[in-house]
Amino acid sequence: FPAGYCVITYILGVGDRHLDNLLLTKTGKLFHIDFGYILGRDPKPLPPPMKLSKEMVEGMGGMQSEQYQEFRKQCYTAFLHLRRYSNLILNLFSLMVDANIPDIALEPDKTVKKRHAVLMCVSWQPAALDHWQGIMTHVTDGFRGHGVVSLRDSMAHRYHL
Repeated sequence: FPAGYCVITYILGVGDRHLDNLLLTKTGKLFHIDFGYILGRDPKPLPPPMKLSKEMVEGMGGMQSEQYQEFRKQCYTAFLHLRRYSNLILNLFSLMVDANIPDIALEPDKTVKKRHAVLMCVSWQPAALDHWQGIMTHVTDGFRGHGVVSLRDSMAHRYHL
């Protein structure tokens, strides 16, 4: 699930992503709330291209873990699959230009162009993968090498387990 979440929120340009907008059901499934910012709008002046927090990576066992490496593979796979359907995705955005959606109405002529660029439609697959790897590196550079304590250890300490 986290891979799909990261890729689709990147492609749709969903902004204002933080852990308070990511909830957990009783069955352990994650779901999102608060989609007040889409198509690249964000209350932060320089938002990351994709939301992947240190806590999310810790929950996968850290950047060197097998789970995190699987997450990265799933992100690449999801991005490539969605690129295959870029014409459909872009046509759907084209149909929404006149739908009075505030984030589209701000720049209706740029809405489809921005999603076209995000999907790397004119690039060959290797270039698109390089682009995605750059995004992953960009969002994780902020918490590399800081002696990250695992989420499990942190919770055990906090609740005296």
